[in-house]
Formats: sequence, C-alpha cells, structure tokens
Amino acid sequence: MNNLLCSVLLISVILILTDAGCLTYPNITDANFDKDCNGNAVITCYEGFKMIQGLECVEEEWRYQNPICKRTECRYKYSNVKALSPNPYGRRPESDPAKCDETCANDIRCSAATMIWGDNCALYETPFIFVSLDGKEDQCIEKCNEMSECKTFGTRNDSTGLFCYLFNVTLDKIPEKLKQIYTSDFTVAEKICE
Repeated sequence: MNNLLCSVLLISVILILTDAGCLTYPNITDANFDKDCNGNAVITCYEGFKMIQGLECVEEEWRYQNPICKRTECRYKYSNVKALSPNPYGRRPESDPAKCDETCANDIRCSAATMIWGDNCALYETPFIFVSLDGKEDQCIEKCNEMSECKTFGTRNDSTGLFCYLFNVTLDKIPEKLKQIYTSDFTVAEKICE
C-alpha cells in the first residue's frame, strides 16, 4: 500500500515541482506542504480548493507557472419534495451564547448548538454542523460555502425567525426522522462543488 501511495505522490510531485535544485517552496496559499516517502515535496490544496497550474511559452519553450489553489465553485440543487424540520435532542437553560457553545463542546453527543427563545441552549447531534436562528437564507448559503464539510443546508421560516441548518451529509443520508413533506416555509438544497 505504501509503495502505491509513494508512486501516486511522486507523479504529483513531478507534475508540480520540476526543479529538484530548489531550496524553497513556491508561494502557494491555501495549501499544505509535505514530504513523501522519498523526500520529495508534495503540495496538497486544502479541502474546498483545487490545484490549477498554467503553462506559458517562453523563448519557444513551455514552462510551468507556479500552481495556485483556487476555491472550487459551488452551486445548489434545491429540493421541492422534502423539508427538514429538525428538533434538538436536548435543551439546557442558558442565557449566555458562549456558555451554550461550551455546553456543546463538553457533550460528546453534541455537534452544533444555538440559543433559542432567549434563554435556552438547543443541542444538535451529527449530521448537524451548524444551527442558527439569525439572518436570512443568503447568509445560510454563505455559511455553507465557508464550511467545506457542508453538504446540505435547510432553512425554516416561522414567526420566531429563520432557522438555518447545515449538515455534513447529502439529503439522502439525513435521517428520515428529520424530514417532512415540503411546504413553502422550508428550503432544502444540496451543495455541489466543481
């Protein structure tokens, strides 16, 4: 297995770094620099980014330009079949949002928390990765775009405001108990990045 991994990484290194005499790494943001089993430098873009490398013709020879890690472009596939109406698995009396976050961090079951009704800390479990009662749908989409692990978002608009739910799984992997029949108060969409 290690030999296969080294071969794959070496191919990647050859495509990325062409001058073995270089003493420094190229200036690439949003990337990790590492060494493979043969001591070659390996450049890997962070999740949510893809590597782009250009070629330029200089004095009748093709030369590689430094690679860049570019954020992948995402779009959303909306569902008008299902709505998500998730309920927290627990609520704790709390008036301080920082303490609500701390309560979640200290609870092994909790993956996201938010303040509801002013004095309650609502606790959510996986596949939730973010829950908020503040804002608008475009802010929910923006938050999903910021989080590379976000695969699906759902909103619920009711008299208390707009709930934003972010999940680290696609819609088909969200448990059935969190789903209901679609109504216009809900929005559900899967993030598709290219």
